[in-house]
Amino acid sequence: MVMRNRRFVKTVAIVLAVLMVLTTFFTIAGYLFARGTSLTEIDRQISQARSQLNNLEGQAATINAQLTGVQERLAALRADERAYLEEVGVLQEKVILLEDRIALTEEEIAIYQMMILDKELRAADLVAQEEEQLERYRQRVRTMEERGRLSYIQLLLTAQSFSDLMTKISDINQIMEHDQQMAEELARFRDMVREYKADLEEDRVHLEILVAQLERDRAELQAEVEALEELIAILEAQIAANEIEAAELAADYERVAAQILSHAQSLQDLDAARREAIAELERQTAAGGNPGGGGMGGSPSRPGTGHFIWPSDFTNRVTSGFGPRVSPGGIGSTNHRGIDIAAPGIYGTNILAAASGVVTFSGWMGGFGNVVMINHGNGYVTVYAHNSVNLVSRNANVVQGQVIARVGSTGNSTGPHIHFEIIRNGVHVDPMLYFQR
Repeated sequence: MVMRNRRFVKTVAIVLAVLMVLTTFFTIAGYLFARGTSLTEIDRQISQARSQLNNLEGQAATINAQLTGVQERLAALRADERAYLEEVGVLQEKVILLEDRIALTEEEIAIYQMMILDKELRAADLVAQEEEQLERYRQRVRTMEERGRLSYIQLLLTAQSFSDLMTKISDINQIMEHDQQMAEELARFRDMVREYKADLEEDRVHLEILVAQLERDRAELQAEVEALEELIAILEAQIAANEIEAAELAADYERVAAQILSHAQSLQDLDAARREAIAELERQTAAGGNPGGGGMGGSPSRPGTGHFIWPSDFTNRVTSGFGPRVSPGGIGSTNHRGIDIAAPGIYGTNILAAASGVVTFSGWMGGFGNVVMINHGNGYVTVYAHNSVNLVSRNANVVQGQVIARVGSTGNSTGPHIHFEIIRNGVHVDPMLYFQR
């Protein structure tokens, strides 16, 4: 009985030990499986977020291109508007000059009217004098007819003495001179009347020409003003329409930009979760475990020999080293001042800050495309180029391992990669000096 109890107790102890071992095994396996699933899920979410981010960046680029086109059209329309407004200003100056001409012409018209009135009065006076002279001449003829025609010879024959003869001859000469003067005076008056009437007609014609020219000038100026006003009205309508379109595109761009920032933040959070998961797996591996899972796409980093860490958590593959080289695609430099890190599928993956520091530049830098530069102090600066998008701004404080940009192929680039430089005291040095080869 005692032996049976001992055997039972031993059996129970063995079973309990086995159960404890199995429980521990399944607990560890379940934990490891859960961690592996978590990393896989994180990788899936990262892939999905990158795809959405790339889509949003494409939308932003399209909207930005459309906005640029609208802004260029607006600039051209505003330039046309300024040109037309300058023409309006010239026309306004013409209006002022025309008004001055009108005033002068009106003064000239008034002078001509006074001259015409004066000449009409003078012509009337001459006509009256002509009538008076004509009446005197008629009176002279009637007197001669009433007294009968007496020839000059008869008057001479009736002279009673020589002195009487001389007197009669003198009288006859005076009568003849008077008659001649009357005839000449009458002819002169008639010529003067004709001359004044001709001058009057000439003045009237000149006045009509001035008035007609003034009316033509007014009509031409008015037509030009109306044509320009129509053009300006059309331009203002086009400008208003383009401003509305530009505002709508700007609002769309801001909306997409906000979504990009949101997705970028989500990616940063996922990156942090991924690094934590990887660190946990590495701890388990170092402890002798077999974590399994992954989804890292190959060895993501190189161990550092100093205070820098590898700028990619996707690959450690160096495709172009530091120093002299053949220009890639004929667009790269022949004296490479950094290293290029690339692998299939690297586009849109993370670019990490190699060390903590302050961002001294974040923007476009010619053939380098989108660039981030970080000052780490002690004479060290790192450069990350050809990025698809920069996630930090100038003067921002960053910590080692922080995601500062996404891998791209902007600027003079033959494909997606990270161009990574280390500058020490103003001199470019081989980044691989700080990492195990």
